Amino acid sequence: MKKTILSQMMPPMGDPLAGLGAPPPVAPTAGPGMAGGNADKVIRVPLTNLGLILADAEIEKKLMEDFEDNELELANEIWEMYGGSADGGVIQSRVGKRSDSTEADDAEIKVTNKSRWERLPLDQNLDDLEIELSDFANAVKYLSFGFAKNKAKEQPAPGGGGMPGMASRKLENMVKLAQNLDKLGFYRMADRLM
Repeated sequence: MKKTILSQMMPPMGDPLAGLGAPPPVAPTAGPGMAGGNADKVIRVPLTNLGLILADAEIEKKLMEDFEDNELELANEIWEMYGGSADGGVIQSRVGKRSDSTEADDAEIKVTNKSRWERLPLDQNLDDLEIELSDFANAVKYLSFGFAKNKAKEQPAPGGGGMPGMASRKLENMVKLAQNLDKLGFYRMADRLM
C-alpha cells in the first residue's frame, strides 16, 4: 500500500482542500465536473483521489456543523461511506461505477447518495486507489486544525472573562499535532505551529 505523505496533503490555510487534489470552491457559475450553485459542490467525475472524495463528502460543511466533534469519528464515517469497513479494512465488493467518458447526471448523484462508493472510478475500490483509513484520519485532523485556525482569526479576541477551557483544549490539540508532525519528521511544520 502506498502511503500518502503528509506534507503533500498540507494545503495553505486559506483553502483547506487545495492540497488534497480537490477542485477549487464553486463560484456562482460552475465548471466542468460540478453542479451550478453557491451552496453545494457536486463532483460529477470519478472520485480518483482523497481530495475529491473529501470534497464529495462535503467535509467543509461537516467540519463547520460538527466543529467540536471527534475528527476520528468523522474520518471513520466518511471512510465507511466510500467503501471502507468499520474495522479499518476495505469491503472489496464495493467498487466504483463511474467512467471517465461521461459526467454523472443528477439522477446518478441522487441514486448513489446512500452508496457513495459507486462514485469511485469504474471497478475500483479504496484499495485500488491506494487510500487508507489513516489517510482519511490525517486529512480530517489537518483540515479541522485549518478550520479552527481560520475560525480563530474571524472571531474577536475574548474580553477578560473568555473561555479558558476552550482555549486550553485548542492549544492542547495544537501541541499534539506538532508532536505528531515531529514524529513524522516534519520538523519545520511542527515549529511553525508553535
